Amino acid sequence: MGTKPIISIVGRPNVGKSTLFNRLVGYRKAITEDTPGVTRDRNYGEFEYDGYYFVLVDTGGFEPAKEEGFFPLMKQQIITSLEESSMVIFVLDGKEGLLPQDREISAGLRKYGKAVFHVVNKVDSRQREWTTAEFYALGVQKFYPVSSLHGLGIEDLLEDIVTQGKQLPGNCRGQIGGQATGDQQPRRIRSTRKPRAEEQEYEEAVEAPAESRIRVAIVGRPNTGKSSITNRLLGADRMIVSEIPGTTRDAIDSKIVFRDKEIILVDTAGLRRKSRIEMKVEGYSVSSALRTIEQADVVNLVIDADEGVSHQDGGIAHVIITRGKGLCLVINKWDLVEGKISRDEYRKLVKEKIPHTGFAPLIFASAKTGKNLFSILDADLRIYNQLKRRIKTASLNKTFHEFFQKQGLSYQQGKQVSILYVNQAKTEPPTFILFANYPELIPEHYKRYLENSIREKYGFLGAPIRLVFKKK
Repeated sequence: MGTKPIISIVGRPNVGKSTLFNRLVGYRKAITEDTPGVTRDRNYGEFEYDGYYFVLVDTGGFEPAKEEGFFPLMKQQIITSLEESSMVIFVLDGKEGLLPQDREISAGLRKYGKAVFHVVNKVDSRQREWTTAEFYALGVQKFYPVSSLHGLGIEDLLEDIVTQGKQLPGNCRGQIGGQATGDQQPRRIRSTRKPRAEEQEYEEAVEAPAESRIRVAIVGRPNTGKSSITNRLLGADRMIVSEIPGTTRDAIDSKIVFRDKEIILVDTAGLRRKSRIEMKVEGYSVSSALRTIEQADVVNLVIDADEGVSHQDGGIAHVIITRGKGLCLVINKWDLVEGKISRDEYRKLVKEKIPHTGFAPLIFASAKTGKNLFSILDADLRIYNQLKRRIKTASLNKTFHEFFQKQGLSYQQGKQVSILYVNQAKTEPPTFILFANYPELIPEHYKRYLENSIREKYGFLGAPIRLVFKKK
């Protein structure tokens, strides 16, 4: 199996880079909006054409003259992407024509010595192809007039990409999800920290064989340090990190290997209250974060230690739990409050503010110093194992019989209510079916007693539990 070449898409803001990315990758992964600077991070996808496989990178808009705000950060991201790429797609705007920034970008690309495909986007008809004539002033022999939005002219571009790809080492044959180069090659990272005493009972589960890929999401309110955590774990400045809230707008997938498990690490846009979503693109960001939660196995909810736990954190946690995802609470920026408050006191505050997350582990970490960051991945693997944990029916019924003896059900509305049989219907999340003679009469406090008893007996660290009552 050959390695998949990396292709970077570059160009001025708002020329349609993300639309072309989505067209080639085949689904709406990148945010597309008529607002300059929407794509701020490197966004990776994979595509295949004629049996050849490629990694595609959507970069932020390149504004050579701008040195304020996000643009210097975006520029460094683009340079990093160009250095790791085998080919480049330079997107130009067929409606606006050739601009001075295009000339600067073209001149800058020459020094990398990469194969560059000059794509003139927003050419929606054959007649408009005549408008590409002015772009020959760049000294380029071939242009690709396309409409990324409507899919016109894409095949000509893909055929030439494959022709170029055949000349590269590895011949770019393989399968999607196979070996890749650059950031797509899973990084092997290991933690030398020995598990604490309270982790010993989960250690066997961590090392046990599991699924080949575990999807781990990192979510939270804006500016809590999600991207900084991701960058530390990756060992590279993959995400743009800034003190300005809302820097990350797309969900960015990265692959790492930890404890011999392949983890798909996703950094998402910060979740805001609906009242603060003033631009349509911010609405996309929230939707992207919610989709990321849906697609994840385990979700790390990042909380700013200095700001404390907010009502919104509780709302995000509720979404994670109702979706049946594993939950880990990451108290980031702990270096700012350490010495002012103890961990036990902070745990108590968290329990008071968001009591419905009591089953989730708390990791006190600092992206700035790197403290306890690998403990997050340790916890994620333990949580994932608990999500997939299955209890044998015989053992389950014996245990529930002990629960009933310790605290039985009293008469409800003049009827003796009995739970007759229990089995585990599914995992991810662990779901238990309890058959009763009058399931509708079982009070809520008794349901909570049973869930607490299950956790006391079996643990299920970080995993939401479902109890379903049916009539026998």
